[in-house]
Amino acid sequence: MHTQLTQLIGKRFLYRGKVWIIVEVMREEDALVIVPEQAAQNRRIQADQYGNATRRCDSCITLPLSDPDDPDSYSKEVMELLGGSLPE
Repeated sequence: MHTQLTQLIGKRFLYRGKVWIIVEVMREEDALVIVPEQAAQNRRIQADQYGNATRRCDSCITLPLSDPDDPDSYSKEVMELLGGSLPE
């Protein structure tokens, strides 16, 4: 199920009135990370907690991937996100 979502990394979606881009599918955490389109275009560098250079993001949202009542289905949040797919 999560493998299909990795193909959507970098794609744009309209979610709750803003354009978001999927940047990461975290399988172990069962989560999906999205950032606002404008923040994704801002490519500043910042050190992480270990001193490694990473891309800085103004804001991001982590959505639960699986529905808590049905682990074989996507969460309501992910379904709402996928319903707002935008053309490339």
